[in-house]
Amino acid sequence: MKKVITVVILITMIFFLFYLEKKIGLFEKNPYENYIVKYSNRFGVDSLLVKAVMKKESNLNPNVVSDKNAVGLMQLMPKTAAKIANQLGITNYSDKKLKEIEINVMFGTYYLQKLLNYYNNNLILALAAYNAGIGNVENWYRENPKVGKKICKIPFKETKYYVWSVIFTYKAYKEVEKLKNILKS
Repeated sequence: MKKVITVVILITMIFFLFYLEKKIGLFEKNPYENYIVKYSNRFGVDSLLVKAVMKKESNLNPNVVSDKNAVGLMQLMPKTAAKIANQLGITNYSDKKLKEIEINVMFGTYYLQKLLNYYNNNLILALAAYNAGIGNVENWYRENPKVGKKICKIPFKETKYYVWSVIFTYKAYKEVEKLKNILKS
């Protein structure tokens, strides 16, 4: 009986992993890995979180521009990017540079780190602010502090789905890393 249960669990896990692979590219090699690692280390952000944000924001397409004019892999607004360039002391910055992969990953990772610090590492609030802006999150939190604990309390449907999706992908990436480490040992 134990063997049957073990086999059923194993088959379920395999189907789930295949589903995740199809849905979010769980095992695909991220072509921007070097930049992700470089700037995750520089700014103290988990590289798997950066990957999850990047996956949700652009689906790894560096040329994407949203209908609201967010640019690149990390989907940064030009105005936000200009502020980041100033904070990082980059003097020769122009909006064209935001389309450069390294600049986009650097700025997106830096911005994510700033939001995590601002919200005391509250992932829900930081991701909500990455998507909807700090002003919206401040208003939501003031009206209902449970926004910081429960994704379902986020009033914007798009942001609610965004936060859930990034956290789900982040956790899935973490599980895959655990499996990789188990297989290596």
